[in-house]
Amino acid sequence: MSTSPLTADPVIFALVSVSAACLILTAFVAIALRRPGLVLLSFFVFFAFAWRLCSVLYIDIFGPVFSEQLERDIGPGISALPIALAQVILIVALLGSFRPARLQAIVTGSSSALRSRVSGGRFDLSDAALWIVAFFVIALWIELLARGPVPLFAGMERYDYSRLYGGPLHRLLLDWGAMLAFQLGVFLVAPTFCARPFDWRFCGLFASLILYLFLVGHRFSSLYTYTSFFVIPIGIAIMSRQASQGQSLVSGTVLRYLALGGAVLCVLIVGAVAYSYTVVRAFEGDELFTKLSQRILIQQGEMWWMTYERVFLQDHWNGAQAAYKLFINPYAPDRNSTMQFLMEAALPQTRAHFILDQGSAYTGGWPEVFFELGGPIGGFVLVAASAVIFSEFMFLLTRCVVQERFATCFFLTPVLYALQICIASGMVNSFVQLTFMLKVAMALLVYVAEEKWRFDMLSALPPTHSPSQAFSQKES
Repeated sequence: MSTSPLTADPVIFALVSVSAACLILTAFVAIALRRPGLVLLSFFVFFAFAWRLCSVLYIDIFGPVFSEQLERDIGPGISALPIALAQVILIVALLGSFRPARLQAIVTGSSSALRSRVSGGRFDLSDAALWIVAFFVIALWIELLARGPVPLFAGMERYDYSRLYGGPLHRLLLDWGAMLAFQLGVFLVAPTFCARPFDWRFCGLFASLILYLFLVGHRFSSLYTYTSFFVIPIGIAIMSRQASQGQSLVSGTVLRYLALGGAVLCVLIVGAVAYSYTVVRAFEGDELFTKLSQRILIQQGEMWWMTYERVFLQDHWNGAQAAYKLFINPYAPDRNSTMQFLMEAALPQTRAHFILDQGSAYTGGWPEVFFELGGPIGGFVLVAASAVIFSEFMFLLTRCVVQERFATCFFLTPVLYALQICIASGMVNSFVQLTFMLKVAMALLVYVAEEKWRFDMLSALPPTHSPSQAFSQKES
């Protein structure tokens, strides 16, 4: 590995890395204390950012450290500085999109006259959604018990179960489960916009999905992803209440329930990871410590280090070649082309392809992909563009949830998933797929149709009554 001038004075540059990382971590804590709803809304991204930043900082300070996956030493340096700046850009974009005045406008602009129209009379949308999802969950559990061994009890890896025994419902859950979790979260908080308590029935359905994932061998990633999508609507509900009434949505009882659920989830994750490493993979002693330290401290930041070395230290980047491999000729077009490209750049091509053929991929992708495309300067421009698109979309989603545009929320969910995965793992090739463009077009059509329906419903109200009065009369 070539020696960088940045390693000439390790103390000064370690201080730079520590300062940059502490700035971001302090910002996360401050936002959590002052804007808890925004943290829940962005938990999927914020948690990934914090973990990667700590890993990059470890590599900077304690490098050179050996990376098992890269089979080489990486670090030290100040790689934490540019990735911290990229994360600052996203934080600023989110704070700008979710400034209090904008939240106040969408909350006060929502009409109470329409809030329960789909829940009145003989048809209740929440009940219909509950029965549909409950039927799917029951069938999913029957499929698990009927098709083969339970992976947790058989010491089987999750991908072996999916390949050998997983049925159509299992595969459907793996493809759409995170989006289903988001929909469950929407119906969980929907009553709060009508000053009613949470609909805890949907929390029970979500818990059954988490238990299923635990039994079929899933560990941290799936449980973290599903939970992150489930709490997005909870964050929206908290921000809505704070914007409209200046008070917290979460009472002491609700807070205790949420804390209990979080504690149980943490126990499940720790148990699943421990079981996987000590029983399924049978690591022990020094080998167990090495595997865990690699997974926690190095693997989260190693791909960023490779991009940092190529782009910032060696000025060795080719935006045209990167775009070709990302969008035109990726190794596996149906998967995340960003990690394929980064792995091909960091490893011998035959080894990278062998790993990809096994269905595995390394961790990272954002903001690596944008610096590989735009270089050390243009990369920040691309990061800013992605941050603005992501934050404005999340605000649009917040508006739809607050105003209970359930149809639009349903069709926006695949777009939400694609944007979240882009910010967390740099996946950009999905945006040039025809299927994604069709999803965006369908969501736009549904939004326009639902907006027209809302306008027609409001226009039909008697002019002498306010929307809330008209709604009260209908209820009586």
